[in-house]
Amino acid sequence: AFGAIGISFVTMVMSFSMVFVALSAIADDYGVTLRAVSWVVVAQSLTISAVMLPMGRVGDIIGRKRIHLIGLVLFAGGAILAAVSPTLPILIVARIIMAVGNSMGQSVGTAMIVSVFPSNERGKAIGSQTTAVAIGGASGPIVAGLLLQVLPWQALFILMAIPTAVAFVFGLLILDENR
Repeated sequence: AFGAIGISFVTMVMSFSMVFVALSAIADDYGVTLRAVSWVVVAQSLTISAVMLPMGRVGDIIGRKRIHLIGLVLFAGGAILAAVSPTLPILIVARIIMAVGNSMGQSVGTAMIVSVFPSNERGKAIGSQTTAVAIGGASGPIVAGLLLQVLPWQALFILMAIPTAVAFVFGLLILDENR
């Protein structure tokens, strides 16, 4: 269960830090200023901040597994839309979709991780989750920098959809709503 959730945490946090490295390439591609393209990050940050807490409550009401899986679908769908975005406004909308999915997955992820570990291992569960988040944050710029040396910025978003799909399949098969 931790693997299914941990993959999504790494990917979602990595997506945030990867985009910072690609901002200048995105601005060049769309022919806009770095100030304008910064909305790709700002829109995501604002959306996550506004939606995460309510999504946690919705997860408590309709089911954490359901919210987590829907969040993964939105995140991956937004990533694909971002990869094929013909204009900056569509890219920003795609990042908002990704952010809603991100906040859905992360808002229930901690509760699901804590619920599958026995009470004497809860500290290990929270520590493992924090490690997954740190790995995502630290590896994002490195992966993006290496990828952008040989591929266009759109490849970053396609890359994000792959582990998200894996996390979805694992989550669908492994996570148990009753636990």
